[in-house]
Amino acid sequence: MSNSVHKSLETCSLADSIDIDSRAITAECELPHLIKNENVNDFREQAFMWVKRYMGGPWARAELKHFRCKGMRGDLTNYLYVCKLLLWDGENDGLKVLKSEADYPTKVTLKVYGEIENYQGFNKVEMMTLNVILAERHYIPKIFALFPDGRFEQYEKSRQLRATEIRKAEVTNTLADYLAEYHKMDMPFGKVAGRLEETLDHYHSMALSTHFEDEDKAKLLKKIVRYNIDEELDTLKDICFPCNDEVVFCHNSLGEGNLLLTGHKDDRRVQVVGCDMSSYNYRSYDFGHFFATMQFDFSSSTFPYFTRDRSFIPSEEDRREMIVRYVRRLDLPVAHQNVTEEKLMEYSEKFILAAHFLHGCWGIVQAEVSELQFGYLEYALACFQAYFEHKILNNL
Repeated sequence: MSNSVHKSLETCSLADSIDIDSRAITAECELPHLIKNENVNDFREQAFMWVKRYMGGPWARAELKHFRCKGMRGDLTNYLYVCKLLLWDGENDGLKVLKSEADYPTKVTLKVYGEIENYQGFNKVEMMTLNVILAERHYIPKIFALFPDGRFEQYEKSRQLRATEIRKAEVTNTLADYLAEYHKMDMPFGKVAGRLEETLDHYHSMALSTHFEDEDKAKLLKKIVRYNIDEELDTLKDICFPCNDEVVFCHNSLGEGNLLLTGHKDDRRVQVVGCDMSSYNYRSYDFGHFFATMQFDFSSSTFPYFTRDRSFIPSEEDRREMIVRYVRRLDLPVAHQNVTEEKLMEYSEKFILAAHFLHGCWGIVQAEVSELQFGYLEYALACFQAYFEHKILNNL
């Protein structure tokens, strides 16, 4: 990623207000608090088998007593862990690293794909190819190893940006710069915008076929279904498709969970992650998705582990400010800039609906399949409420 995108925040108010070195920025936790039904010892052994097989170097020579594994909060689809080797310090029984192994990392991030990504319609080969390319172009952390169940990545001390921080101009300006560069990429994937509609159809179909034996979950799902989400998808498509917006390579998941604060006290940076769902799409969707998620705060430590704050919904002025900065980074002729800005304002407002609807359907499916601790059904209900509020307030 260029320096303009992987932007230092050392001189801005965001950096001045946050000391990432003293506020538990890695969000590491013990596994039982992260996963509902996971046998911690068994998983540690599984993770150890993966590092021995795929990482090589000192990892391949290590014994289980040299291995540590902790869960990390942050991803609502996949499972994240920090894996590290206990090294020899002359006194303990740690692992000795040879001179020939000096270039091997001894602390890495392990990403294990969630249950929903094993369902039909998810192309792991394409996702792996995508991540290799993005890592080579420095858009995501370096990848050390890929395997069918996940991947090992470079570990960097970081934490998620909070909902209150994302609203700061320093962050939205950085994201506008990021999208202006990201959208210019040429990638070896289908250069049409049909993926979004296919994804909506896919999760919508899965959501409608979901059932719960648990009485409380069944009641909550019934409440969601009363929003007539079966027929509403056709209405959404009439609003959003077809679209005359430009088709570019989009992130498709820009929001709180995928925005990290990294670096050290004198070199703080906003890093965008969670690029697994990137594809060619209408560029306004990236803005619509980001604006839609700004009203949700995922930092709550109590169930359902999120809150919705309507006061966080970005104003038209805030949305326009981000879009104007983005357009200025596209090097368009002056005569085309205003037209592009107006189109992005119009289309992104419509794609806010698409993002809410997609997250709602996704939440229903996740509630059935995921072992992560999160109130997925509660989140789905909140998304559909946000969908219809936005639709009514903006006469869509």
